[in-house]
Parts: sequence; structure tokens; C-alpha cells
Amino acid sequence: MKSTKHLLAVLLSLGLLAMPAFCTATGENPKGSTRTAEEILAEMQNRHKAAAQSAAAQPAAKNKRTKSHAAQKRKPAKTRYIQLLNDNGFNYAMDTQNAKWIQMPHSGDEYIVDVWVRLDSDGTQKEDAAKQDAAYRYPQTYYLEHYYIRPSHQQIQFLCELEVTGRPDNAIHERAYSMSNWENLVPGSIEDDIYHGVLRNMPKNTLTGKKQGGKTLRDEVEDRLWISM
Repeated sequence: MKSTKHLLAVLLSLGLLAMPAFCTATGENPKGSTRTAEEILAEMQNRHKAAAQSAAAQPAAKNKRTKSHAAQKRKPAKTRYIQLLNDNGFNYAMDTQNAKWIQMPHSGDEYIVDVWVRLDSDGTQKEDAAKQDAAYRYPQTYYLEHYYIRPSHQQIQFLCELEVTGRPDNAIHERAYSMSNWENLVPGSIEDDIYHGVLRNMPKNTLTGKKQGGKTLRDEVEDRLWISM
């Protein structure tokens, strides 16, 4: 008992503990109820422990708020496939990862869009039981179509279509580019929707060359030849 009181007195004299306002150095409550030095010491230790835990929790909470704020500011992951249209049981989606501006073949300063479009079944087409069972056992079949898009003339050129099961083969056969294969858009056609959908989702052309809306000397010659024909 004496050793505990002595320890309490030493701690108080060194300023390591603060005496509560409701008790005296002898451990007696001013109202008359007696408390032992062990009880007072235990209460002070509990208070210091609670204060230490509160101080330790504050940096963790601040760090959690910082991480949450950083997650909110983080840009969402870019979607690779952007749906362009739905037709006849298929969803047409633009592959933004491989879409790019390229210099038009045999042209000095005109740029066109090189784009792949993916066709996936939307699940509305009815299939017989055998095909449905096969779909569960084997990888899904989809289609890839390759296009060139020419904004300066509002034209589109089809290059190839691939039927893919699993992963596509890189060794493909597609028809060579030809100036005569450019097609004018027919309003409301699938090609019309693909053309406008792709250009809406293409980044601005930052390559050197003329603006896509203007005409080059080659364009003027082509126009004159079409008129003369």
C-alpha cells in the first residue's frame, strides 16, 4: 500500500501524471468516500491508454480519407469496345485500342481512319438445341470487320471479315486497298452508322497533314474526273 502511494507521489512530483480534480494526494474523495491509490493509478493508466489509442487512430483515419479521395480522382479505365449499333441480332462495337489515323495510300497529305469493328451475338437469335449445347462447350464465335473511313469525302471502304472462335489468327487475307473500292454512304445503312459512330469516338487527328475537311489537288482532280465521266 505504502509503496503504491509512494510511486503515485513520485509520478505526480515529476509531472508524469496529473492528479484528478476530484481526489487528493492521500486518495480520498472530497465528499468522503475513500479510494485506494491502486484505483487512482489504474484509472490514470486507462486514461493514458485511451488517449494513446485515439492518437494512433487519427493518422489511420486520415490515411484512409486520403486514399478514398485519390480513388475518386483516379480516371476510370478506358473501355476498349464502344458499341456503335445493333442490327439483326448482332452488336457492332468499335475497337478503340486499334483504331488509328493513317496516311491514305497513294496520297501525299490525306489521312483516313483504320478501324476494326467487332460483331457479337446479342442473344436474341434462336438456335437449335445442338448449337446451344456446342456454345456451352466451346469458346464463343464472333466476327471482326476491317474498315477504312475517309472523312474528307464521307466514304467507307470494306477490307475483310473474319469469323473468330477464341483468339483470332494474325495471318489473315484481306483485299488490297484500291481507290475504286471507296463507297459513298447510304443514309440509314449499317455502313452509315459505322462511319458516323467511329468518327464520334475517334480522337482528333494530331498527325501532320491537311485538315480532314479540306481538299487537296488530288481531290480536285478526282472530282473533275468523276464529273467528266
